[in-house]
Amino acid sequence: MRIILSAILLVPLAAGWAGPYARVAPSGSVERTLDRKEQELEQLYAAYWQIQYQLELGDTKASDKEVEGKLRDVINDPAFLESLKAARFTVPILQRRRQLFLEAAADSRISTNAELATRVESIRKDGSAIRYDVGGKLLDRPELDNVLGHSADRDLRRQAWYAQANLTKLTGDRIREVIKMRNELADRYAGQKFSDFMLQRRATSRRDLSNWFEQIKMLTEPEYQALLSAMQRELRVEKVEPWDLQYYFSTLTPELETRFGFDGAWERTAKVASLLGFDFSRLPVDVKITDITFGGYTMPIWYGKEIKILVSKHAGILFADTILHESGHALHFSFVQEPTFILKDNYPPPMDEGLGQTMSLMLFRPEISTTVYGLSIDEAHALRERRRLETNYSMRALMVQSEFELEAYDNPDQDLDGLYDRICSRYLDVDCHRSRTWGYDPFYAAIPIYEQNYVLAEMFAYQIHHSIDEKFGRIWGRQVGTYLHDNFLIRGGSMTLDQIMRQGTGEGLTAEYLITSLKAKPPGER
Repeated sequence: MRIILSAILLVPLAAGWAGPYARVAPSGSVERTLDRKEQELEQLYAAYWQIQYQLELGDTKASDKEVEGKLRDVINDPAFLESLKAARFTVPILQRRRQLFLEAAADSRISTNAELATRVESIRKDGSAIRYDVGGKLLDRPELDNVLGHSADRDLRRQAWYAQANLTKLTGDRIREVIKMRNELADRYAGQKFSDFMLQRRATSRRDLSNWFEQIKMLTEPEYQALLSAMQRELRVEKVEPWDLQYYFSTLTPELETRFGFDGAWERTAKVASLLGFDFSRLPVDVKITDITFGGYTMPIWYGKEIKILVSKHAGILFADTILHESGHALHFSFVQEPTFILKDNYPPPMDEGLGQTMSLMLFRPEISTTVYGLSIDEAHALRERRRLETNYSMRALMVQSEFELEAYDNPDQDLDGLYDRICSRYLDVDCHRSRTWGYDPFYAAIPIYEQNYVLAEMFAYQIHHSIDEKFGRIWGRQVGTYLHDNFLIRGGSMTLDQIMRQGTGEGLTAEYLITSLKAKPPGER
């Protein structure tokens, strides 16, 4: 996972429009000031990411308030913003830089609001510090996740499921207030609803997202119902419960879980990358395995110069999957080629997350899992089938998180416990027990309107894999690495997501290849 603070917005903000009587500033002087401000932003963001790195490592004394204030001063310069709006740029790249800078300014006025930032920071710190009482033991977040995903003790899993509500009890009211504040600030500075503003910033729209969610849900319904039936039958339960869902997948290939441990994980990840011609030993990437709030976090301290990866201590296949995903971010941040910082930092998030998933999916290609991870061909096919089944569930779980968040922003005063229960039950088709687990999601406070990107990233990755197989066949080599580098890894904010996809694959982003991957193969076909 990597979150950009100033992402792409596909349509101009109303606040960025200069009326016909606006004073026209000399474009040369405005361009020079823009150059200087981008250089300042690059330095400040490097400091910001260093602080985020310390926060994720549990340094409760670290604070990003000071650097956020400096970022706000650089971006929110009223005189410069007026000059930038009015400047008559004729060069397309300058027009693009202006658009992105003005959008970043609107975003900054929301995200760096002093009161909002203080509340978000307090929620994050409480989320890092809390311990969950499960089975008489106090567990941190990765340990709780491991119980839900791997414990054969069903009652222990049930306790772990309900324990998530402890974080909602601690931070839920503050999250609601944060949602309200963002709505008010977005109306003031962006002239639209916060959710719509951020979806545009994340390179999508409510309409496209709703259409894709409905396609995925409707066209994979038979597969998902078959999955629930298999869970009920193979777990020997009268009724499938939420705490059975994630655990079930660890029962499918239990003998493989120990084959994907912490030791040697990065070396195997680097080996996968080397098959494509990428040498991590020559790239500015530092990797640390530790306890963090998120599963993985890749931070571009300096694009092309210093990249830091944190990976949480999740167990088994999930760990190998996560570290591969983070390596995709690291490749992107190492190779992105744009002339200025604002263009480097303003890539479409579904593409960046999609590059993470493009690497992650390689774990489940038999050509890779047999040669790099030492599986037999039968084990490799079992692993791929497990991934197909699990993705049928995980896409729905992500759509629950995303749709709940969007509807919470539509009306933050509503019964959020009931809202989450309805959406959870609709997508997962299990009784979610009004268990108040929604506050366990760290994105709602720290990284709003982002989780839909993981669904789009899965679409992106399957589309890329399909395109590569069509061009180069099943055995991937350096030519695939060149294709990924030239069409995707070097991309930042100069092009829109649609432009990038059409240039790289010949068609816009589509759910077709993801949906195809989620369907069962005919008997005998591998």
